[in-house]
Amino acid sequence: MIEKVTLEYFKKFQNETFYLGDSVVLAGPNNSGKSTLLQAIAVWNLAVQRWHQERNAAKSKAERRTGVPISRKDFTAIPLREMNLLWTDRSTAYSRDKAHNIEAGQPKLVKIGVEGKAPDGSTWQLNVAIRYSSKEQIYVKLLDQEGKPLTELPPILSATQVVHIPPFSGIGAEETRYDRGYQNHLTGQGKPGDILRNLLLEIFQGAKKENWQLLKKEIEKLFNYEILDPSYSPTDPFIIIEYRPSNSTKSFDLASAGSGFHQVLTLLGFIYARAASILLVDEPDAHEHVILQRQVYERLRSVARQRNCQLIISTHSEIVLEDTTPQQILSFYGEPHRIKLDEERDRVREALRRLSSLDILSAESRQNILYVESESDFNILKAFAKVLEHKATSFFNNPFYNPLRGSSAREAKAHFFALQAISPQIRGILFLDRDNKDLPDHEVAAENLKIVRWKRYEIENYLLVPSALLRCLKSMISIRGEMMEQPDLFQQKQIHHKRIEEANAFFKDQFPPAALAYPLGENPFLLHIAASKELLPKLFDKVGINIPKKDYYQIAESFEPDEVHTEVRENLDRIALLSPSVTDNA
Repeated sequence: MIEKVTLEYFKKFQNETFYLGDSVVLAGPNNSGKSTLLQAIAVWNLAVQRWHQERNAAKSKAERRTGVPISRKDFTAIPLREMNLLWTDRSTAYSRDKAHNIEAGQPKLVKIGVEGKAPDGSTWQLNVAIRYSSKEQIYVKLLDQEGKPLTELPPILSATQVVHIPPFSGIGAEETRYDRGYQNHLTGQGKPGDILRNLLLEIFQGAKKENWQLLKKEIEKLFNYEILDPSYSPTDPFIIIEYRPSNSTKSFDLASAGSGFHQVLTLLGFIYARAASILLVDEPDAHEHVILQRQVYERLRSVARQRNCQLIISTHSEIVLEDTTPQQILSFYGEPHRIKLDEERDRVREALRRLSSLDILSAESRQNILYVESESDFNILKAFAKVLEHKATSFFNNPFYNPLRGSSAREAKAHFFALQAISPQIRGILFLDRDNKDLPDHEVAAENLKIVRWKRYEIENYLLVPSALLRCLKSMISIRGEMMEQPDLFQQKQIHHKRIEEANAFFKDQFPPAALAYPLGENPFLLHIAASKELLPKLFDKVGINIPKKDYYQIAESFEPDEVHTEVRENLDRIALLSPSVTDNA
């Protein structure tokens, strides 16, 4: 069993250590390194096996070199166009500024260190060092825990069988018989589906006849299909395998079935055709319905237990995480780390469900987030900050925010909970309007997430300052007048003047005298009216200007600093605390 893997200069990991266990689920977003870890173990295994074969094939001690060459065509662990793709940033030698007391130009070794435990409880360690030779060849050495070259393979590793199943990529319409070496080559090229019929034929012809019957039962239970016995002879060009649905008397070629069926059959094919002590499975749930995901995952664990096999899988499946104890999950959100608590497991599950790639990148680089009702709310706040030359402007210039867009405020809590899988110390503010007045704080509150409720009905209510509204309208009317095909300048001025008079009449008609006289006060009208739904659309209709809600920020841009409500200023102060510079100094 592998307990620890250390990587140096291997693909995306310049220096990283991973702690594993008897059954481990690697969970995280795309391109976070889950597949890279599985590939590293597969490369380590290939290097060990090739080194062992070369040493055994040597006729004399003089021929038993500590370094063994592996050509690209013999490199069946993962697909590579050039061998330097194994190295971080494809850099195979030290440069002058990164040498760290190593002469520039010296080879940079990829190192894959693996530590494990034998069935008797004893521990072992074996490191593989890989030196770049050319685009077509590398040299590998096996090193002990002190970094000294080995001359003999530890006995425990002679019996270690690593099987790597890459993500399913579909099957061909036809498939001929391949020997084991070419099967490994196709698998290493990321084409496990191309050897599916070969795997099934091997199981059917194998010494353990019960394996074929077990596989047939599994498929019948999962899909209600009967897998028919393979048909092949050396005189025939292709392996023929068909299946028959339980409700049909007709059989169909394997290629006629769906991708979920193909993927499960490929997994079972590897399990029954390849005896493994360490099974690496990359995204076994990619093409499967959620119910099938649970069944397949349970089957993989069951087989691993029966065969005393270490199971290491990567996944994006929430179902798989739900069925896995926290201690068996290695999270790739943030720095790769083992999970300890149920809450951490739930955060990773929610992150898989809710977070976009942009969310992940933002959370990795920022320690704060702002939740608002819509993009319009965000833009209004940004405009007010600009008018005031407020220190919150630094946040708006590089924001991390999430608009609810009509979703329940509970979605903000769930999203924030998911972000904590990436950045446990992340802080946030959630602004709520009066549409959420009946939603208790405790239903949306979370640690480090501050709930702020506008005292007025919504943020647009703070735009109800007639002088600022009139200033905005004059600007818009002027712009629209210049765009009109109206040659008569005097007539244009008359139209403008009439619209401004209509706006003033609207204010007097719609605003109570107290609200009109002191729009920054707490008049009930200003508190309770739904400005964006009832008042502002009527005003714009009255003066013949169409301004959609998404452009209401232009009103805020027309404000003078002394027209901005105190509550807006206070909330901008809160947002300013989310800015990195303020956070760092706090």
